[in-house]
Amino acid sequence: MISRRHLLQLGGLTALGVGLPSGMGRAFAESPAPTRRLVVISHCHGWPYTAWRMRPTGTSDEQPWTLDLSGLAHSDFSKPLAPLYQHRHRLLALDGLSLATAELDTGGNRHDRGWIHAWTGNNADFAARDTRSTSASLDQLVAAHIARSDRLPSLELSVDAALEAGRPISYNPSGVRLPAESTPLGAWERVFGPASSGDAVGQRRRATLDFAYHEYRELAPRLDATDRARLESHFGLVQRLGRRLEALATLPCTAPARPAASFETYDKRFDAFADIIAAAFSCDITRVVSLSLGEMPTAEFGADDISDKVHKGIAHFIYDDPKKHAAMTDYLQYHASQIARLVSTLEAIPDAGGGSVMDNTLIVWGSELGDGWHGYRHYCPVLIGGSWAFKTGRYMYWPHTTPAEMRVPSQILPGGTTRLSGIPHQRLLVSVAGAMGLDVDHVGLKHVRGQRGDFIDVSGPLHGLTA
Repeated sequence: MISRRHLLQLGGLTALGVGLPSGMGRAFAESPAPTRRLVVISHCHGWPYTAWRMRPTGTSDEQPWTLDLSGLAHSDFSKPLAPLYQHRHRLLALDGLSLATAELDTGGNRHDRGWIHAWTGNNADFAARDTRSTSASLDQLVAAHIARSDRLPSLELSVDAALEAGRPISYNPSGVRLPAESTPLGAWERVFGPASSGDAVGQRRRATLDFAYHEYRELAPRLDATDRARLESHFGLVQRLGRRLEALATLPCTAPARPAASFETYDKRFDAFADIIAAAFSCDITRVVSLSLGEMPTAEFGADDISDKVHKGIAHFIYDDPKKHAAMTDYLQYHASQIARLVSTLEAIPDAGGGSVMDNTLIVWGSELGDGWHGYRHYCPVLIGGSWAFKTGRYMYWPHTTPAEMRVPSQILPGGTTRLSGIPHQRLLVSVAGAMGLDVDHVGLKHVRGQRGDFIDVSGPLHGLTA
């Protein structure tokens, strides 16, 4: 991890209130609109629910309830959530959701359906070679609303491992997934490359764009209205790209050191990505990041004696082998410890209007599945931050009452299906979109029909988050 001192230097933050003239510093401090930021994090294989959940004495699975996390001891937290204990005042742990619409979707495989529904709230399209969505993902909806026109609209990252890459998160409005940077060096070059010394390639790109636009202006009078409109649209994009390259090439903040070309462990790659996220937010290079977590080597969370593969060696068998269920609990705990470090990193950076960068950041941590068995029944996302919109520091539970049948293993329930599901997760997506300033009543689907013909409304926010 980069040092706290260097984090404070990013973007010239150590000079705020010290090096600026008093009037400028006061105006800066009195800025009425803090910059809001979003991080979407998705890990593989869902949650081992019985290990993740918390059940304080006196609570019932038949009624909704809320647990205040502030007064709990570390030992009161479940094992997968325990690494986030130090940040409990920022948490909203949500127990009672399902990927119900993924269960109701048809075709394809459950992984692809899961990650499409998880982050777009909409159906998957398996007609093309690469699985597509049928609408934009949450991060892209937010980016379109809050991004600066002269900076990166969003940053897509994937902590790939040797065995399996991270799952797709980001989809454009046409349903095409956006490519993700899979190495810290690639991410650094995208974020800080244009401003790095000796960026001859970047300068040539900007010169080429200027030349192309000049050629277009010479040609435009000779075109008919239709062709001129097409070229106007194209060069509108070119102009925006040019402004973005120019702005990124003249960043007023200091870039962190260029990362190594490779890292010996998955955990070190994660920390390198966390540093880049912190720097990008501090310099206001982007305000939206998606971070997909690939399958980490089993040795990193102490399960290499069971298998060298998480996916097909451990995750599929969590209901068959208690040892593999325990291993997936350790796997999730390990991810929680990494996310806790990201939160601490963002907390160490002062924000322009006061407080820390984390104070103005919302992290949404989810997965593409409910569990490693490919179930969608128990979807257990965690929100970290967002206190400007949510009442944080709580664990919230809702019973499953939605009339959608969910596939479960016969070891859990004879017959292999439940009659009811949890709250459709689209309501959480709407709540997150609202917290980021969007005025929407649905993300993805608005309603679906259950297997028995019941009308299921999946629009509107998740009630209780702001109470």
